[in-house]
Amino acid sequence: MKMIFYLFLGSICGLITGLFPGIHPNNIIALSFLISPYLKEGYPFFLISLVVTHYFINFIPSAILGVPDDETSASVLPMHRLTLEGRAYEAIFLAGLGSYLGVVFSLIISFVIILLSLDINLFYKSIKFLLPIILILFIIHQLLSAKNIYDILTIFLSGIFGIIVFYLNPSFNITLTAVFTGMFGIPLLLNNILGSKKFVDQSFNKVKLKFGYLKSSFFSSLLGFIRIFLPAVSGAQLNFILGKIIKEEDIENFLISQGSIVLSNEVFSLLAIFFIGTGRSGTAKALENLDLNINILLISVLIASTLSFLLLINLSKYLILYLKKVNLKFLSIFFIILCSLIIIFGSLNYGLIYHIVIYLTSICIGLIAIRGNLSNMINVLTFPTILMLVIG
Repeated sequence: MKMIFYLFLGSICGLITGLFPGIHPNNIIALSFLISPYLKEGYPFFLISLVVTHYFINFIPSAILGVPDDETSASVLPMHRLTLEGRAYEAIFLAGLGSYLGVVFSLIISFVIILLSLDINLFYKSIKFLLPIILILFIIHQLLSAKNIYDILTIFLSGIFGIIVFYLNPSFNITLTAVFTGMFGIPLLLNNILGSKKFVDQSFNKVKLKFGYLKSSFFSSLLGFIRIFLPAVSGAQLNFILGKIIKEEDIENFLISQGSIVLSNEVFSLLAIFFIGTGRSGTAKALENLDLNINILLISVLIASTLSFLLLINLSKYLILYLKKVNLKFLSIFFIILCSLIIIFGSLNYGLIYHIVIYLTSICIGLIAIRGNLSNMINVLTFPTILMLVIG
């Protein structure tokens, strides 16, 4: 019963943080250490539930306002598109369902690995050489698919910018937040200001479930597993690769896939403690030195995900109905100010002027990209990752 209490407490905190764009989970973890002495043995369950719930609930601002973090940026544009068609609830439900399925498949895959006593490090060595080749091929695909000069500019500007920020200079959590909020978030919020004053009327039709969702979620979870060997690769990059494999025209299936990879990333990042001896996320690093049984970890993740999914589908209905009464322009201005303040205060100890320049440059690239294909901005991570994998 104590575990359930701490998981519930973590869900409440994750609910609050998930609703505010620009807050990175690793920043939350740093603050959570302040209350860890009071939670004692319940701290691991609180932390797991907080982060899992944060990622589930974060789909709400991603869909309604179009402000992502580094994990959800690939799914923001399809979600925002459905919102403009009056299908915000469907977009949030599908992303949430994909996330829940991703957790379930991740746990199944983990159980098989444990049962068969597979040598994970040997598997890593056999696939490591493939990733830079795949990333280069997708850049070539982007260039061949470019529809206008803005697409080509976005590919190279974001890529060169990424090399400068993430390869040639030290980066922090606030650096990622500044880049992704500036590129993917602020331009869409500016569009909201220039557009309609009210949200598009939304429908709440029952979402039709398809068997194909299971297949998409399973393969997405496998990609989430591969990520534990590639710390230089973000969830957004894997989302981008998957989006090219699973055609974006099938927007519902795409959202299932994106939701799955976001949560499977987090689950396998935690399980990396047991599989390869080190965690692959801020949450995992915080749990590394704590005495946590893998079976208890798996159970707590499943319970936290169930609570989070139920919170997501019920809260999103209420918020979508409430937002009909809100002036979209004022709300967008509020979140532009909020995101900017988060960048300013979050970078006080990490080079304030440097991060303001990064933030403003990211916004400029985003404003160029909005005239073409916004997904091309993912090269801000792809270019430096290729260099890290090839050169080191």
